[in-house]
Amino acid sequence: MLSLTVLRNWLGRLEGRRHARPTLRTRIAIRLAIVLLPLCLGAEIAQYAIALHHQSLRDKALVARGEAVLASQGSALQEMSILLETVSALPASRPSDRESCNDTFRRIAAQHKDISSLRLIALDGTTTCRGPAPPPEGAATEPAWVDDAVKVQTFSVWSASEPAGDDGASDTALIAALPSYDMDQNPTGVLAVALSFRALALTTQGVDLPETSALALLDAKRTVLTQRTRGTPVGSWLPGSLSDTKTNLMSGTFIQQGLDGTTRTYVITALPGNIFGVYAEEPDEPSVIARALLYFVIAFPLLIWIAASLLAGRAAERSVIDPLNRVRHAIRRYIAGDETARVEDDPDAPEEVQALATKFNTMAGAIQARDEALRAALEHQKALVREVNHRVRNNLQVMNSLLNLQSRRAKTPEQMAIFLDIQRRLNALGTVHSALYKGDDFRAVDLGVLLKDLCQSIERHLSTEWGRPVLTMRSPTTIFALPDAALTLAFLVTELIAAATSSLSPEGHPATQVDFDLSERPGGGATLTMKVDQPVLGSLMQNRPDEGHINLFRGLIRQLRAHMELGEDNCVVTVTLPVLV
Repeated sequence: MLSLTVLRNWLGRLEGRRHARPTLRTRIAIRLAIVLLPLCLGAEIAQYAIALHHQSLRDKALVARGEAVLASQGSALQEMSILLETVSALPASRPSDRESCNDTFRRIAAQHKDISSLRLIALDGTTTCRGPAPPPEGAATEPAWVDDAVKVQTFSVWSASEPAGDDGASDTALIAALPSYDMDQNPTGVLAVALSFRALALTTQGVDLPETSALALLDAKRTVLTQRTRGTPVGSWLPGSLSDTKTNLMSGTFIQQGLDGTTRTYVITALPGNIFGVYAEEPDEPSVIARALLYFVIAFPLLIWIAASLLAGRAAERSVIDPLNRVRHAIRRYIAGDETARVEDDPDAPEEVQALATKFNTMAGAIQARDEALRAALEHQKALVREVNHRVRNNLQVMNSLLNLQSRRAKTPEQMAIFLDIQRRLNALGTVHSALYKGDDFRAVDLGVLLKDLCQSIERHLSTEWGRPVLTMRSPTTIFALPDAALTLAFLVTELIAAATSSLSPEGHPATQVDFDLSERPGGGATLTMKVDQPVLGSLMQNRPDEGHINLFRGLIRQLRAHMELGEDNCVVTVTLPVLV
């Protein structure tokens, strides 16, 4: 289970990397690798061609060495051929006196230590002349041997058994034969020289053979006349094709398995006298170190390609990517809110990256200076607004004080009610003004806070002959309104409170309870609900021109584009407000 989990995690990371965008370092390394790939492939092919050329040179050297070795083996046979051609040109080769012919052949044989005998054989197989020993009466060679020599018509070499000598023993020897002709080019006999196998083997002993090589001389019947191996004796090292008697033995070079199953390179050359020389050498198998060195030389361009790609990626990372990362980190810090983020000076970075860092630092400094100037201007503006707010509040207080002094001269309750209405409306205006300029944002007013402050202010200043009413305001959600809409809504609440308190009754209620609830509607807008503990709102919607606050109330509803409903118990008023922001 653990291995399956590890494999699943590894496959997941691999899948994520497959969809991820390659980094800049990877893209630079890949592009450089693509550029260098043809050059490295060309060098790879060149190295491989050189290796093949060296192998071809080694193969040609092996063939040339074999041909040279076999060419040296034909020198002894060539001497025999020259000797027989020289003898055939002597008058003794056409004997009229047998004794003179025998004596001549005896002297020739004595001068060549490798020659055991020199004979002249007639076509019928009888020995006409012989040296060093005279031919016995009626002695004849094998007719087939003479016939084969005549058929060849050129210098040829045969293996044959020598007749028994004085000691009664016979010897296997090589017969070098050359047909003789009369003036009309008709064959008259065969001139033959008997050589020992030892004489032919001595020529192979004088050759310096390389290791794991072999040399052999074969006649036309594929009989091994002599052979020699170098190093550990090979055994049946001859090519396997020699076992097929139907295949003609021809000169050439080929690679084949020997009779012992070892693959060798064979060089076969035709030598004088129908003799074939076979030279064999096992392929030069390089050592493990040499083979590893060869593979390394062939793979060296590929290694250079891989190393160049990796080094290019690393160099690009140090010279370009790291400076760019420093610029990127500084930009991210600046975006996150760190206005002091700057790119440090890096003299090792490229000029383009240094220029980018300088531009960013300059831009950040300019933005910081502009922000500081804007903040200073904003603080100055806020100070001016606070000063204006302070002066407006002072003016409203002065007006309220003047109205309060003037109301003392009122002689009738109607005159006193007029002054109270004006003071109540000035108080609403001051409350809205304070709520608007209490914060730093002058664009909107929190209606919940505004109406709560308005209720508290009216509760402190409003009193009737039946007692001071209790006003409450509840707003579970925050609802904002524009300053004009907030002022109109404040006047509306003030008029609703005035309408409710103007009809209070002392019966069982020393003080009345007025509750406001402001909530947000799901479809947008808000709902303002006023509940009074006495049914005093029955005449709220009646249009009576003698009561000015009722006309003002209806105008405020139209100005807010609101809708009002009165409950059946005359204790609840619901005002549906649109979006006021």
